[in-house]
Amino acid sequence: MKHLSENKNVIIFTAHPDDHLLSAGTLMQLSDQGYHLIEVVFTGGEKSVWQGKKSFKALDLKRERLKEWQKAANLIGIKERFTLGLLDSQVKRDLKTVFKIMKIIRQKKPVLVISHHPNDYHHDHNESAKIVSEAVDRSSWGMAPELGAKHKTPAYLYMDGEFLCQPNLLIDVSQYQKRLSSLYNIYASQISPRMKRLLDSIRQYRGYFNHCELAEGFQIVAEHPFTFVKTKRLNDFLQSLS
Repeated sequence: MKHLSENKNVIIFTAHPDDHLLSAGTLMQLSDQGYHLIEVVFTGGEKSVWQGKKSFKALDLKRERLKEWQKAANLIGIKERFTLGLLDSQVKRDLKTVFKIMKIIRQKKPVLVISHHPNDYHHDHNESAKIVSEAVDRSSWGMAPELGAKHKTPAYLYMDGEFLCQPNLLIDVSQYQKRLSSLYNIYASQISPRMKRLLDSIRQYRGYFNHCELAEGFQIVAEHPFTFVKTKRLNDFLQSLS
């Protein structure tokens, strides 16, 4: 078994393409530090509202959003992408979906999993978080050996959304301001000027409490026995688990 410090896989689970936006600076930092980023998205986001002048049918919007997601993943440094193909706005727990995620976790053996917060206001966000939480837990059990050897994920974080969590981990992402602005431009179908102001304001608000310009907030999942962590580098947090 690899020593924890040698394990470089990080998996982020999101409900829709672009849902990684409020953790994107942290993901960029992890990529720059040599971590292997993997994203698993539950739906194609076809029920969203098109922000531009064009009018898209649901299938066309799904294609557009997945195309934007691919470009964004390249900018962030996400190396592997998976789609579960669930219907937008209809995410719900079933054992088949739990097992799909368990299989990915057991195959990739991440040092860190990131997901939405289960108290997020958005149905797909909170449902996907509950599914991921169950899969992370069950992946360490002896059940369903056909999905791979069991794996206990050392760290699991809930990320901020437009819903703000109560973070006990703040990450300085000030150095990624230009790349984050470029990311907004990629997501032209979703990011209005008003939404951009909201995302910037959240990072500035988190930065105030982390004594830096911009920061992203995470809540360490209670099942993992960690207390408040004050750090400007997520890598320091991960190394502390070794």
